[in-house]
Amino acid sequence: MNYLELSIEIPRSNPDLSDILVAFLAEQNFDSFSEEGGKLLAYVEEKKYSKADVDEILAQFGVTATEKLIPQENWNKQWEENFSPIVVDENLAIKAPFHTDTFDTKHTIVIEPKMSFGTGHHATTSMMCRLIAELDLNGKVGLDMGCGTGILAIYASILGASKIYAIDIDDWAFENTVENAERNGVSNIVASCGDVQDIPEVEYDFVFANINLNILKKQIPTYARLMKKGAVLLLSGFFFTEIDQIKDVCASCGLSYAKCLTSEEWTACVFEK
Repeated sequence: MNYLELSIEIPRSNPDLSDILVAFLAEQNFDSFSEEGGKLLAYVEEKKYSKADVDEILAQFGVTATEKLIPQENWNKQWEENFSPIVVDENLAIKAPFHTDTFDTKHTIVIEPKMSFGTGHHATTSMMCRLIAELDLNGKVGLDMGCGTGILAIYASILGASKIYAIDIDDWAFENTVENAERNGVSNIVASCGDVQDIPEVEYDFVFANINLNILKKQIPTYARLMKKGAVLLLSGFFFTEIDQIKDVCASCGLSYAKCLTSEEWTACVFEK
């Protein structure tokens, strides 16, 4: 079977558009997604592609797509090229099931992303992993909000967390988290499909949220309310130019700014209660 690749330029002013388009395109039989150089790459079997329907969706958001045919014999190669292994400092290597590489890192996580973001390739995910590596998570209970592939929750478990609640609004992301947890021998992640109102009423030692600016600003008060005194909040999914907006919301919720990392104009921050 042949595949089509759609390359969609995502405006810098609207980075959360990627997540929105993934949701819409998944309903149009697209089964794989990745991000590369500010573009969303979406893949669909050629026989299942409805150009008229997709063009209508893209027009709603003022974007267009460039199409490229990928013959059947090249599909596996294309997939593997888009999901190459990544090494996050000396602490963590992230690879897909088809990778045979071995790494001289403290930990290795195997992720099959399917339609979920969080392969480690995006700057926000790799920065979150760097910040997580600095935490003492032994015996701690945490929340991974917008879990995607589940990579952050899996990493927390590997680093000693006792239980992690992982939530995503998309059912394919929730299912992907469950599959990836099993793939990595992790059994203490409680994954569910839901939104901020579905967060379990538990006192959390840590909260991870790699989403986008607008959603974070709405949800931070809930995170803060459920965090124990001394708990940490790791946030990403927004540009460095937007960091003051995040700081203001966190300050209003009794959270103190600790530090941040920046990469490719993206930012990841740590706050404490």
